[in-house]
Amino acid sequence: MIGSLNVINIFLFLILFLLFSCRQGENKQKNLTVFSIENFDGRELSCGRIFSHVKLLPLQLDTNRIIGQVKDVCVTGDTIFLLDEMTSALYSFDKNSGQCLASVFKKGHGPNEYINPVALSVNTENLYVLDMAASRIIKFDKGLNAVESVQFDFPASDFIALDNGFLLYNLTPTSEKGKFVHISGKGEYVNSFIFPEKRDNFNSVLAGGKTFLKNEESDVFVFESYGDIVYKWDNDSLQPLCRMDFGKLSIPSNMSRYNINLFEEPYAFSGNVFMLADMFIPSFFYKFRRYYGFIPLSGRKPVFGIVKDKCCGVPFFPQWQHGNELIGVYLSESVDKEFAQEQPVIVFYVR
Repeated sequence: MIGSLNVINIFLFLILFLLFSCRQGENKQKNLTVFSIENFDGRELSCGRIFSHVKLLPLQLDTNRIIGQVKDVCVTGDTIFLLDEMTSALYSFDKNSGQCLASVFKKGHGPNEYINPVALSVNTENLYVLDMAASRIIKFDKGLNAVESVQFDFPASDFIALDNGFLLYNLTPTSEKGKFVHISGKGEYVNSFIFPEKRDNFNSVLAGGKTFLKNEESDVFVFESYGDIVYKWDNDSLQPLCRMDFGKLSIPSNMSRYNINLFEEPYAFSGNVFMLADMFIPSFFYKFRRYYGFIPLSGRKPVFGIVKDKCCGVPFFPQWQHGNELIGVYLSESVDKEFAQEQPVIVFYVR
């Protein structure tokens, strides 16, 4: 009889624990800051009203070497690291002069080599390269010398280096291993996170854009393209921070995002986001057009629309964030200025 009572008590405890956990999750969702995105259709905005200045940095390489297509960019101090998707080569450049500091081509199956590099991350001392095909992260020093590699057991399309390991975007999430996986610096599994807002199996690798970003305070944020919630990495956990609400243009909750072409549907949906010190900047799509929102965190009135004008002769299309700067990359031929070499031009949008 006593044993039966103990079993019942344990069962009741588990039910109460689950109910409490669910209620906590609901409260977190209810306490989210909600940004209403509305009155944007057809509106045009000026880049010059948002950013104090725009810097163009033409990259300097030997004349017989051409960067094909920039896959990823990251910055630490005065050094820019760049991954060329066409050649799988890594480059480092001086942020002030654009001069190439080092380059390396480590494609192969040997130790500290990569097969399919897809993303970069950096801290103050080292560069990290994510090899999606080999499910590993390769560590380089600032001179692009390979130091060591970290192996894990699932495919990942993006990642970010943390103080205590790495956070990766898992391409094959399960009930045991969620979409976002925290591993140690040695590749050991630490924890994973599955968002209750997940409506289907859509994966933002199909939409492009960075899943992870870091502001000038080194806070880490996570956002899935086509999603509506921004998460913050806090105390080794992902916490919902804010949500975008497109109102009547939102994708219905019962509609699968995986099996439809959202560009053919009459809905607005997100692309990528940036979290600056004083402003939240989401990009989103509606009727085949890319819009931006500029939402001051001070509570001032936000503005939404298409950025039509060019900043210093280049279209407004940032793809990465470094601190309080947004970063874009353009071919020199698409810039309204003449440069000596046909190399990419790095664009810094500064608040």
